[in-house]
Amino acid sequence: MITLVRVLSALICTLALLAARPATPHAPGAASGPRSTNPTGAPNDIQWLVVSPRDPRTLYVGRYDCPMVFLRSRDAGRTWRSLLDAAQICVNGNIGPGNRLTGPLQIAADGRTLFLDEMYDEGSADYLAFLLLSSADGGDHWSIPDHGEDRGAGTLYVVLGPPAPRPHGPQFLYTEYGGIGATDHLVGYGDITGHSPNGGPAGAGAPPDSAAGAPGSCCNSAPVPDVRDPTIVYVNLQSRDSPDFAEGGAVRSEHDRAWAVVAQPRARSPLRTFSVATDPHEAGLLVGRTQDAGVPPDRVYLSADHGRTWRATACPGVLRGACPAATIDGAFGAGASYAFVGDGLYRFHGGGPATDRLPLSARLPVPSRAIAAVAGGTHPGDPVYLTLKGPAGAGATVFYRTLDAGRTWQRVAVPNPPLH
Repeated sequence: MITLVRVLSALICTLALLAARPATPHAPGAASGPRSTNPTGAPNDIQWLVVSPRDPRTLYVGRYDCPMVFLRSRDAGRTWRSLLDAAQICVNGNIGPGNRLTGPLQIAADGRTLFLDEMYDEGSADYLAFLLLSSADGGDHWSIPDHGEDRGAGTLYVVLGPPAPRPHGPQFLYTEYGGIGATDHLVGYGDITGHSPNGGPAGAGAPPDSAAGAPGSCCNSAPVPDVRDPTIVYVNLQSRDSPDFAEGGAVRSEHDRAWAVVAQPRARSPLRTFSVATDPHEAGLLVGRTQDAGVPPDRVYLSADHGRTWRATACPGVLRGACPAATIDGAFGAGASYAFVGDGLYRFHGGGPATDRLPLSARLPVPSRAIAAVAGGTHPGDPVYLTLKGPAGAGATVFYRTLDAGRTWQRVAVPNPPLH
C-alpha cells in the first residue's frame, strides 16, 4: 500500500508541474534562513519526523506530497530552517528545479551524515529520474554521492542499516530501485563512506522476485538489513493474489548470493500475508508479522536463523492482547522501555509485556490510539516528540514535545516554509 500511495503522490505532483523543465537536475545548493514556529499562513502537515541520534534537540520533519515540506530544527522545534532550497526541491506546485521528495530522511549514526531520495521530472512522461542526495553537515549542503547516481524510472527506497555491530565498523546504506509495475527492481548496499570492498548489488544483481518460488512480485517496502550482518538483506514482496498490495512473503540475500525465499512460520492454515522486519527490543532476531484475519493482533514470529525457522510469541510491550502504538527506550526512566498502549504509558523490559502504568499517563496530550510515532532521546529529560495520525493519505499539522520526561507537553505547529 505504501508503494501505491507514493506512486500516486508522484503522479499528482507531476500533473501540477507539466511545464518546461531544465534538461538536467539542478545542482544542490545551500540552505535558506531560519523560520519561526509562528509563521503567517496555515501550518503544513508532515508525513515523517526523524531525530538526530547524537542530539535529540535536532530534528527534521517533512512530507513528500504536494506541497513539499523539509525543515530542520536544532532547538527541539522552537525555530526552524527550511532545507528545500538546499536540496533543490520544488514547492507547492510552482515551476521550480523539478526535484521532489519521495521518501523520509535517513540519518547516519554520526548525526551529521544525511541521505535523501528525490524524483527529478523534466516535464516529459518519458523521463523520471530518482536521485540519491547526501549531506555531510546536517543538511546545509548536499551532493550526489558516488553510489547515488541516476537510478532511472521507478520507485526508490533508501534505508540505513543499524550502527555497525563491531567497533569502528562501517554503517551500510541500502537502496531499491526499478521500473514502476515492473519486475526488474534491484537492491544494492554499501559502506556509507563509499569505500566498502563488499558493497554492490544484493542477490548478485538479480531482482528480488527472481528467486525460485518467490511468493510475490517486487516490492512493497524498503529493504530490511539484518541486525547482525550488514551483507544480509531481506525484501518483502507484494502478494500476487491480494488486491490491496498486502505483503505476501519475503526473500533473503546473504553475502551477495542469489535471492532465496524466507520460510513462513508454520500455522494451522497457511498464512496469506507475511512480512519481515527488525525490532530493537528483539535483539539480533528477525521479526515476522501477518495481517491475516483470525490471527491474534499481538502475534509476532521470531527467527534466530535468518528466517529459516520461527517461534510464535507476543509483541514487545503487549497489554491485554494489544500491541503498542509506539515505544521508546530510556526517556521516562533509565533502564527500561516504554509503550504507548491502552490507556496510557507503560513500562516494559526487553521483549516482554507491559507491566506498570506510569502516573504521568494522565498528562499525555492525546490518547495512545491517536499516536502515529514517537521519537526522541534515550535519557530521562531528553526531548521526546509525538507525531499524530492524520486523515487518510495526509499527515498531522502539529506534533507534541516534552522536555521534562513527560511532566508537561507543548504543542508544536509545523511552519509553512517560504515558496520558491
